[in-house]
Amino acid sequence: MTSEHGEATGLVVTGLRIRVQDRLLVDDVSFAVSPGSRVCLLGESGSGKSLTAAAVLGRLPQNMVASGSVRVNGIEVLGTSTLERPPAARVAMVFQDSAVALNPLARVRDQLATPLRRRHRLTKSVAEAAATELAESVGLPDPASLVDAFPSQLSGGQRQRVCIALALACEASVLVADEPTTALDVVTQARVLEVLRRYTAGERTPSLLFITHDFAVASELCDDAVILGSGRVVESGPLTEVFARPRHEYTRGLVAAARATSITPYLRRPHRPDPSTSHAHASQTTPFFDVRHVSRAFVTPRSRPFAPAGRRLALRDTSFTIRASERVGVVGVSGSGKTTLLRVMLGLEAGDTGTVTCAGRAVRPADVRHLRWYRRLVQYVPQDPASTLDPFRRVRELVAEPLVRLGVDGDRDASVRDALHTVGIGPDFVDRRVHELSGGQAQRVALARAIATRPAFLLADEPVSGLDLPLREQVVGLLTRITRERGMGLLVVSHDLSMVAGLCERTLVMHDGAVVEDRPTTELLADPRHERTRELLAAIPSVAA
Repeated sequence: MTSEHGEATGLVVTGLRIRVQDRLLVDDVSFAVSPGSRVCLLGESGSGKSLTAAAVLGRLPQNMVASGSVRVNGIEVLGTSTLERPPAARVAMVFQDSAVALNPLARVRDQLATPLRRRHRLTKSVAEAAATELAESVGLPDPASLVDAFPSQLSGGQRQRVCIALALACEASVLVADEPTTALDVVTQARVLEVLRRYTAGERTPSLLFITHDFAVASELCDDAVILGSGRVVESGPLTEVFARPRHEYTRGLVAAARATSITPYLRRPHRPDPSTSHAHASQTTPFFDVRHVSRAFVTPRSRPFAPAGRRLALRDTSFTIRASERVGVVGVSGSGKTTLLRVMLGLEAGDTGTVTCAGRAVRPADVRHLRWYRRLVQYVPQDPASTLDPFRRVRELVAEPLVRLGVDGDRDASVRDALHTVGIGPDFVDRRVHELSGGQAQRVALARAIATRPAFLLADEPVSGLDLPLREQVVGLLTRITRERGMGLLVVSHDLSMVAGLCERTLVMHDGAVVEDRPTTELLADPRHERTRELLAAIPSVAA
């Protein structure tokens, strides 16, 4: 589509190159996104997706040099900062991490009203009323009350929809969304995708550049695909054609990885006990974990000064047992109680009622000296190792730390080497720090740190949520191999049912703080009995045929 002056409208990227000194990071990338169309940039981590988006936004780091052309509605913007661009060349951004993108000290109403006042010179009261209408338009529940909240008081899905509303308030010609659904459960993800679809569905709506490593999500939203590999466009065209008949070997590998993560194979597969653990299970008379009638409530903020504080029940009379060497998944939408349950099991949170026992001993919050016995038996694999590992320590020091803190006897250097070798980290990486590692490498270091003390059980929180599909499959395979070889049990908290299907032999579905289904994974997927389980399955995006 062209403007009345004959210039192309929307976003046009031509021959984009980005380099740092003598290293070429993005090489000759070209594509176009017309108004009302949705184009996805797909590729593995490090393929150049986010750098391309940064060039479009005018947010490249100062040490990077860009050449080529980036035109928005016919206006050249490459090398021009966001503040220097004319209104017709505005580009809005929906970031991956909504908690970081929003101002934690400002209420939602103020954040939405600010761009409206700047754009239309509205009075404060009119802008705040418009902010409420905008919040309602993106599907936020009870928008009149929600806009008075701070970002920390919202769920992840609610924050992400606020980010979309904020981008729409800027009335930009181009909307860039960088992995906006990565950390969301499938039900919330479907709602966010529907909002994006609704606001980019006509010739007078923004052009959408959607950045993702998730082929299934791209299938649900986008019309065309641009596949990036090592900073180059390896393939492009209508998304359904690219998926159905990929021409490049790199694309074929990514499509194969996407199809491997589908739950379809598990829907047809009869449940068979894992031969490596079935004998052990039969011989066990007492559970390793015994969670009995645990409940936990939190105080909610006052709606107004001097009003009574409310209470939100995060866990409701939750009970289950887990045997040693058993692999169990816990799934549910945001706010279902998964994280609270994990914190109680880790001894980081106290339940209001009930008990948690491990190997017959009660687990209660305490300092590491009183929980040393427990930390030797149970270790934790975090969701985001980059933010949980000490950035000032080297890999060898990070892996050795639990050995020192827990007073593990023996050759600690040998234990560190064995743990790193087990997760596939070579000697070239032992002196690196976390910021020098890729996402997959950092997750492997976190896993090595967890298994260095040779625990009997691992508790993992979304261990693959931030990884692209090939890396995700590597980490899932690694967890499966390590738990089988070492006879360790595993509990994984996740919103990714396909990952749980490939890793766990049993799945607990949580809703509103309670376990609503607890069955073998393949049986649960093939015949979901609870409404919330069926909702989770129905919301899983499917890869284009």
